[in-house]
Amino acid sequence: MGLHARRRPLTLWLAGGVAACALAATAGAAGAAPSAGGAKASTQTAATPRAIASRPTTREAWTARVLLPVHTRSAPRASARKTSKLGPTAPYNNGPNVLLVIGARATKAHGVWYRVLLNSRPNDAAGWVPAEAVRVERTPWRVTVRLGARKLELRRAGKVVGSWTVAVGTRENPTPTGAFALSEIVRQRNPAGFFGTYILTLSAHSEKLSEFDGGDGRVALHGTNRPELLGQAVSHGCVRLANSVATRIGRTVPAGSPVDILP
Repeated sequence: MGLHARRRPLTLWLAGGVAACALAATAGAAGAAPSAGGAKASTQTAATPRAIASRPTTREAWTARVLLPVHTRSAPRASARKTSKLGPTAPYNNGPNVLLVIGARATKAHGVWYRVLLNSRPNDAAGWVPAEAVRVERTPWRVTVRLGARKLELRRAGKVVGSWTVAVGTRENPTPTGAFALSEIVRQRNPAGFFGTYILTLSAHSEKLSEFDGGDGRVALHGTNRPELLGQAVSHGCVRLANSVATRIGRTVPAGSPVDILP
């Protein structure tokens, strides 16, 4: 681990969430004479909006890039309780803030909202954001880490396309298990350094360390300059990869993709 968080202050926030407007359709311009035969002006009922994204499946998932500062809400409506603040930049390296969509809701009254997995504690923290605040994209990629087997699997559309040996956390500082997401993809200036070629931060945090090396205990996948330790339980919670594997994932899998860490 040892990931140091650099935060940028955010000063502008959406005050109301989603603004709704209703337009009444009339048969003609104001003051126009009624049509022949006394036909009544027709009214048009707005259709329920549709959500583009949905919760993850075994074959695909959806990511949501935060486009502007926004509060997450406890429910999919602007009047719901605020639960956190999001900005366009991610917390570790100030890259794009891209989150995993884990639910969606669309109604006439409140529009389209997405439930996203947050990068904050606790590890299952989530919140609702209005569709106007994010850009959603589909991803076929999923990473699965099996701690007992010390293996990482890369899947595309549900099919395993690669499997590699990794190093995991120790008994004192175990790698947390659960359903997480890839947060930031950070190419390293010194590929021969401790973190190897890439740091791939996760939404996961250590369950034993509240902070580490100046950071908030965030867990990551990353390369290594000690490949001889792969296959062992030697880290403070991060998952160490061969540099070739870290590079492949860093160049292929987009931020926001699901990462499952299993016992």
